[in-house]
Amino acid sequence: MTSARALVDGDYDVVIIGGGMAGAGCARDLALRGLSVALVEKGDFASGTTAYSSKLIHGGLRYLELFDVGLVRESLRERETLRRLAPHLVRPLPFLVPIYRESARSLVKVRMGLALYDWLTPGRNRERYRVLRPVDTLTLEPGIRAQDLRGAGYYFDDLLVVPERLCLENVLSACRHGARVFNYAPVEAILRDRRGAVAGVRVRDLLTDRSVRLGTRIVVNATGPWADELRALGGVTERGRRVLRRTKGIHCLLPRLTDRAIYHSTGDERMIFVIPWREFSLVGTTDSDFEGDLDRLHATREEVSYLLDEVRKVLPDPRVTLEQVVYTYAGVRPLSFEEGKRESDVSRAHKVVPEEDGRFLSITGTKLTCFRSLAAVLGDQVVRTLGRGAPGGTDRLTLDGLDEEAGRVEARTWLDVGPELAASGLARETLETLVTLYGRAYPRVIDLAGKVPAGAERLCPSNPDLVAELYLAVQEEMAVSLQDVLLRRTGIGTSRCQGLDCAGAIGQRMAQLLGWTPRRLEAELEAYRAYVARSQRFRTT
Repeated sequence: MTSARALVDGDYDVVIIGGGMAGAGCARDLALRGLSVALVEKGDFASGTTAYSSKLIHGGLRYLELFDVGLVRESLRERETLRRLAPHLVRPLPFLVPIYRESARSLVKVRMGLALYDWLTPGRNRERYRVLRPVDTLTLEPGIRAQDLRGAGYYFDDLLVVPERLCLENVLSACRHGARVFNYAPVEAILRDRRGAVAGVRVRDLLTDRSVRLGTRIVVNATGPWADELRALGGVTERGRRVLRRTKGIHCLLPRLTDRAIYHSTGDERMIFVIPWREFSLVGTTDSDFEGDLDRLHATREEVSYLLDEVRKVLPDPRVTLEQVVYTYAGVRPLSFEEGKRESDVSRAHKVVPEEDGRFLSITGTKLTCFRSLAAVLGDQVVRTLGRGAPGGTDRLTLDGLDEEAGRVEARTWLDVGPELAASGLARETLETLVTLYGRAYPRVIDLAGKVPAGAERLCPSNPDLVAELYLAVQEEMAVSLQDVLLRRTGIGTSRCQGLDCAGAIGQRMAQLLGWTPRRLEAELEAYRAYVARSQRFRTT
């Protein structure tokens, strides 16, 4: 991995614009096929829609009601694949679907849906679904409302513990296979040749304030909710003015309410998740059309109140209040444009929209679970257009920093940190955090902790992350801002303290590593405080 940034003029088979999960997955797929690839991202990797998901790798039980069986089958297949590729980040999560007398869905309907869901899932070496009686439901989760409870569906999907890390693992893997990848590099223009055909992009490197030309035969528009803006910038109009329907989803973090995820049907026939994540219950999500400023998203008081009102119908816990919300976040989904459907009924199936003879490819409708299969579809299309390139292979190599053939043996056995505990001298909590973030590559951090100044000390008094992780983030993982480290290289900024008790100290360390001036350090701290303030803005709006 190189930390030496060299964004210079060059020519590539493919230039990918957008460093979220879709763009990162495509960069890895194309690099593994032997193509020359450049990926540019205007901010940091995973800083957009990827970071603001419900943190699930799931088939999408609701999509069966919309008769989108193909999407569910693909999602369940990808769920099983990601369990093999990144078992440190993808963990099995039990779900309960409580059914009440007033529920729109009956227990019979839930049983049928879960039976089909189970049938569509590849393999049979796993725990099967069940339909529980009220007494058994309350035994599992005593906090669920007992009044008028008819029973519950019980099944398993997966939790994606840190979406930002999975995205970064794709980025780093793409780099190891020859891709050139740059964050903080917005596209200024789509370039064309004398015949008017797409010939490249002009990119500004925000770290050096230089503009460079990246020539290419194919541009991949993986900018998510910004896809139509990029099409407009390049004058790409073959499919009309818009290919996207943007919908906003918000989440709020409450104290931990349950040990299992709760899947609740609302009065207006939407679905709400209450997901155990770290020390929180993650509650989401809303689904409303959005046409506002994508760079200034925040959850409103009305949106948070809607979620809490629905949660109280199934979890009458006194902690389900605005005052108990620790923080919120908001994101925008880049759904495919479909006329006449309500927001929650628009398909989440991904599409690759070809324009200009396949030289400009836009990605829409991405579902986090299916980023890898989306990348494989796009990779096949690129290979056909270029007339060369190897078959895809992203379903075989692990996403844990090692790029090894994924097998069954190592799936979870290495998650036991017992043998490392005494040798490292680190706390168990710290070792478990390192395993979660870095997978089987975690010994690299332990080794670095013994080599850099104060490497084994904590970065934050409220979190187990180490100073060595900061060095790794800056030197090998392309972190260049305080937010990169707090929000997307570690989990400090998404913990209860949100990094406010250590941002100054971490900023000082970064200033020394990166040569920041006092003015730059203050700007970084101010930008981080503004980010945290947006997560709390619902309290005053």
